Amino acid sequence: MPSDSDESVSERGRVLTEEELDLTRHDNVNELDDGRYVVSTGEPMSDEDAQRRADAIDAREADAASDADDADDEPRLTEMDVNRWLEDHFRGIDAQYGFHATAKFDDGVSRHQVVSNDVVTSFESLLIWYAQHVGGGTPVEEVLGILLAESNVSVRYPVGTLTGLLKRYDLDRDDSIGDLIRAVSDEDAVALSED
Repeated sequence: MPSDSDESVSERGRVLTEEELDLTRHDNVNELDDGRYVVSTGEPMSDEDAQRRADAIDAREADAASDADDADDEPRLTEMDVNRWLEDHFRGIDAQYGFHATAKFDDGVSRHQVVSNDVVTSFESLLIWYAQHVGGGTPVEEVLGILLAESNVSVRYPVGTLTGLLKRYDLDRDDSIGDLIRAVSDEDAVALSED
């Protein structure tokens, strides 16, 4: 193996001496008074030119820091600004119903917006969106049933929904409540709909 002083060692692989590592020995390097260096890629420069170049760099860095501080001073949107924008936004929409909901679910935040001329479609969209986020994989219909059953809201269903339930189990006026209970006893839940 060749020694460090061997002339066959390529320039790239050779070990630099302590003198070669001393930046101040090079003509293109000017040491500033605060321990910083300016390295010229062209002709060697005077100490005055090196100081001017360092001052220009310092000024650019100070401007960048000032711009960052100015960005921090820019006015922030407030909750009132957002509410005002949403109100103006919905007033300009050509639909009878609409909503924009933002909600936190566990560790995430989700937004949902709907505009429609159908009141049921709007409400259904909100319920489905909410149930999908809180259900943890449980089918939406079950989540909604659980939420309504567990809430303090007493829901009144149109009579047609009971009629639809009876038809699904082939029950009529001649059957008893016991017949209805037996018919649905194998079910985890029943759907009330007019179908």
